[in-house]
Amino acid sequence: MSMLQGTVSLKRFLVLGPVPGEEDLLAGLAQDQFRPFQDGLEEERMGWCDWRNPLITPPDGNWVSQERFAVFGLRIDTRRVPPTLLKAHVDLRLQALQKEKDLTFVGKEARISLADEVKVELLRKVLPSPKVVEVAWDLKGGILWTTASSSKAQGALASLFIKSFGCEVHPLAPLVLSGRLCPDLSVESLMALDPLDLELEEV
Repeated sequence: MSMLQGTVSLKRFLVLGPVPGEEDLLAGLAQDQFRPFQDGLEEERMGWCDWRNPLITPPDGNWVSQERFAVFGLRIDTRRVPPTLLKAHVDLRLQALQKEKDLTFVGKEARISLADEVKVELLRKVLPSPKVVEVAWDLKGGILWTTASSSKAQGALASLFIKSFGCEVHPLAPLVLSGRLCPDLSVESLMALDPLDLELEEV
């Protein structure tokens, strides 16, 4: 896991909600563990995995707890059929259907059904592209550290987090961080602060 070795870029989130006990935490990880694609038109799957190896699901409970942290991973798999390739296959299938049934025209509904059928067949042959987002949840401090850098990955993390644990995660913006470091200052006071201008005026 790169958070525990080498150089890594991390994002911090504030966790809002009751902190689950170890049993509830592991139950949430098991409930929404990563599950491989099944037949169908589904193009994206996500779920929790072990922080040491994304093939270990649900995360090994013996390795989730790291002192005050809960450490695990979010695996997001995507599979796509290139539109050009899909269209080419559908066109060939339509030509074969017209020839077999001696048709001059294929209706819209039949075309859509045929396209879905071809897409399912092609998706079965496509290897999914996996992405693993690493998560370290400071259960005592209420802070979530993660390698989720894109807005899409952060959105996936936030939506699954509240589903699994009943907690919301919010980016730890400067204003939020200031409020945590200076709890005696009101939000209005923080909002009224002017940015410090570090540029030197020419004499």
